[in-house]
Amino acid sequence: MKLRVFPLILSFSLLFTSCIGIDADARVGADGSVEASLVYTVSTAVDEIGRLGSNAADIPLPVGRQDLELAASRAGGELVSWSRDDGPEAIVVNTSLRFPTVTAFALFLDPTGESARYTEAGGTSTLTLRLYEGANPAEDELIDFIKSAFSDYAVSLRLEFPRTPAASEGFVVSGRTAVYEIAAADLYASTVPVFVQVSW
Repeated sequence: MKLRVFPLILSFSLLFTSCIGIDADARVGADGSVEASLVYTVSTAVDEIGRLGSNAADIPLPVGRQDLELAASRAGGELVSWSRDDGPEAIVVNTSLRFPTVTAFALFLDPTGESARYTEAGGTSTLTLRLYEGANPAEDELIDFIKSAFSDYAVSLRLEFPRTPAASEGFVVSGRTAVYEIAAADLYASTVPVFVQVSW
């Protein structure tokens, strides 16, 4: 399963004055386990903010190995590999993780269950992701700034399932794979919440 975004992905309490791009790839096995790889780019401004304890909650994804390892273990998963490349303007984190269930994967994406939710009913499994809460339409200047600041970033999700998805919203389905791609500027400038959903 590949996700190219943020992710994922996956909680977007990101400050508008910073940038993030995500490339996520996740595969759901026949036993329900999930193997995921994430490549995400975070502006150095976000990392500086995250070093202030009171602002830690504003960081959508951990940029440190220890923090990511803790987030994965709290959800019941494990960190398989991790690397970080610090550039002058951005940090690029490349990591792979493993989760025993899709429920654990969803908890990793959002422990509150508000932005990532997994359900099972009548033999059908459904994963719902809220990628963005929506910007205030009254703040035209802010939206213009977002479009400019995020112009080089993209959000991409690619999910592979053990069987062909039965229904989807936002994804393009081909065989057993569901893909969602959007320019980060378009996502973060949306004035309405952005959801994607897939059932299999």
